Amino acid sequence: MKQYSNKVIIDSLHLPMLTCFEDIVREVRLSGKLVYWVTKKDAEGKYKTFYIDKKDGTKREINAPSLSVKIFQKWILENILYRISASQYSYGFERGRRKGSPLVHCAEMHKNSLYVLKMDLKNFYPSIKQERVFFEFRNKGYNDEVSSLLTNACVRDDKLPQGAVTSAYLANLICRKLDARIAGYCNKRNIVYTRYADDLTFSCDDRDLLKRIFGTIKKIVENEGFLLNENKTIFMTPKGHKKVLGVTINDNLIKAPKELKRIIRAVLHYEVSTGDYSMNDKVRGYIAYIDSIENNYKNKCISYLIKLSQSTLSLFPDIVEAYNNNKIFKELPDMEEKNPIDFVDLEDVNDFSDMIYWEHEEYLISHGINK
Repeated sequence: MKQYSNKVIIDSLHLPMLTCFEDIVREVRLSGKLVYWVTKKDAEGKYKTFYIDKKDGTKREINAPSLSVKIFQKWILENILYRISASQYSYGFERGRRKGSPLVHCAEMHKNSLYVLKMDLKNFYPSIKQERVFFEFRNKGYNDEVSSLLTNACVRDDKLPQGAVTSAYLANLICRKLDARIAGYCNKRNIVYTRYADDLTFSCDDRDLLKRIFGTIKKIVENEGFLLNENKTIFMTPKGHKKVLGVTINDNLIKAPKELKRIIRAVLHYEVSTGDYSMNDKVRGYIAYIDSIENNYKNKCISYLIKLSQSTLSLFPDIVEAYNNNKIFKELPDMEEKNPIDFVDLEDVNDFSDMIYWEHEEYLISHGINK
């Protein structure tokens, strides 16, 4: 006897009604042959695997889905997963739930606490096995056939692959019980709890209380099928530099890391001085990130660039041309080529021009750049 999907649950969640393979093909609007390949368990060619270095010297496995798999996973994410709410204690990888940076929202939850405790879930995505993904779809009203097909499209080698479009939000949904149990324990003790993917953060004003929760949190985590990476457990006090997800939260304020701002300022100077704007996209991304933490940071960068454009660097035609052709921000005014007379008295022009030329050359040489 054919098993039907639970229409009541599916309708209540506003999910697409899927009862069989043909329903999926119709809804996704891809060929049946392609959907069959994407939903076949561990079919060859669905992912490209590579590795990136981690801070501890080990390798992180990344599984990048093929275009067809990515398109199908994107459909699942948009039409099924995003319609189901994650835990209120979960931050990141969501759409439209909170305005602004989820990193900032998460850090703000802890900025008024004196003490912060950070924990890390070990091998987060690989810890989530195929069975848990299957029951995530099954519990949303889909029958076994549909749940299996959707699961096969989202897992690899019986676990969530890091790099798949659906992995992060599926992990959020699967961690709802974990979040509820930890929050229930913490709320009774006035401890603030948040989770951003595999990063668990706790904070309160009672130093001893916060130190005592480790054992209980570890038991809850393990009972929910995860493990703590105890080497990454960090306890922070007001005397030290408190950071949550890279955001500084000292003195009841949230700020971007000083070192990152120093690097950005150095890169901006390097680009204008050398005419090498290959890092523009990356720099814009970092500036946008810091601007989400510290209002008006982008305008400060623009002011700095304007000052550079009006400095002695404007004496060099190649720098002026490169600057105007590769503006980091469109709203920046053009750099105007200037003469030494714009900076010094007439009687000092020759000496001044020589000095600026050699200063520029020494700067390029010191950065290993041959012009």
